[in-house]
Amino acid sequence: MNILNIPYFAGGLSHLIPLYALHIKHLKKDTEIKNHFFVSKHTQNFLRAQGISCVPLDYFEDVNESILMLQDSVKTIKYVTEKEREACERVRPVLIIEDTSLTTPLIAEKNNIPRISIQRTGIFRSIDNYFRNKNHVHSLQKGEHTERSLFVSDTISLKTKIFNHSETLFLQQYVKPKAKIIPGIPTIECLPDNIENRESYFYSGPLLVMDKPSKELSIRLEDFLNRNKQKPIVFITTGTIDKTPIEKFIEYFVERGYAVITTCNCDIREPHKQSVFYKKLLPLNYICGISKLVIHQCGSGMYHYPIMNSVPSLTIGTLCYDREDIAQRLQQLGVSGHIPHPEDNLNYWDIFLKLVKRFEENTLVDFNEINRLRLEITETSSNFKIDQVLQYALQ
Repeated sequence: MNILNIPYFAGGLSHLIPLYALHIKHLKKDTEIKNHFFVSKHTQNFLRAQGISCVPLDYFEDVNESILMLQDSVKTIKYVTEKEREACERVRPVLIIEDTSLTTPLIAEKNNIPRISIQRTGIFRSIDNYFRNKNHVHSLQKGEHTERSLFVSDTISLKTKIFNHSETLFLQQYVKPKAKIIPGIPTIECLPDNIENRESYFYSGPLLVMDKPSKELSIRLEDFLNRNKQKPIVFITTGTIDKTPIEKFIEYFVERGYAVITTCNCDIREPHKQSVFYKKLLPLNYICGISKLVIHQCGSGMYHYPIMNSVPSLTIGTLCYDREDIAQRLQQLGVSGHIPHPEDNLNYWDIFLKLVKRFEENTLVDFNEINRLRLEITETSSNFKIDQVLQYALQ
């Protein structure tokens, strides 16, 4: 059985890792399944080295991606839809699995090919209206700072002149695939009470890669930790996509005698450079495990790591409702504190200081609740059966 996997083309690792983890943990075991990934040439090299089949197309290797994203959304959409059609013709899949690839209904539903979608809280919001901010956008719609990504805005609103009427109707069905996989647990990624076709939603637990530091990174980290032996470690990240500034948070912690590990490349003043370790990509589970506090943007995969390692965490507001909903939910559960974005609350710094004070007093989180969620993550992951999802989608 041929399956075509399509991550959101501009989503970086965030929308590739769940599909990759789904393959490694579940689909790879079925010898009757031939799983194909539709990714850029650079990513193809990584996947093929592990014996994973890829569609042999130079996806976004023959064009300037940054120009397409920022200056010509019409050209981007045309390019993506044409390449997806070509990939579908080559693989001839029985099933399509995608993660936030908004144009896939044009090759799935339009051709009567069942589609399984990786869906998160940003699609099926259930948070109380009290916590919602009408000025927030989905993280896919966020461009540089507060500007909106033209590609996603145009695709969702269908304002372009690219599609005919029937194609527009197919695109409007994006949020209603045959089956949905939620890469989380029910207590956090809550379905609304009145959601339709509840039986079509399957919780998989977090679809993450439990990687370890390379030999080179281990040496660098060991040197850093030796130089900061007496200092508690704070890990600060905004993921691979978001650009919310966090320099002020880093400066605060190093000035208070902490050592900081971060994925954000910031200018650090000379006296504090020895207290900050930077690398754009890090083995997140390992880093969270050696940290005393984790501060993050509340991306879908990222928020699981502190819980899985029983580490207190703070979430940073990014003006994105899909992340904000989860951040508010984690705070409700007592397993994290939330720092609002400066544009949401001018007193964000005072809130941050109060949350840090609670952390230092060991009252920031409820460790009993963290342990309960850890157990739910383990049980949900163990109970997830991919064959049940496939059977539902193909029936």
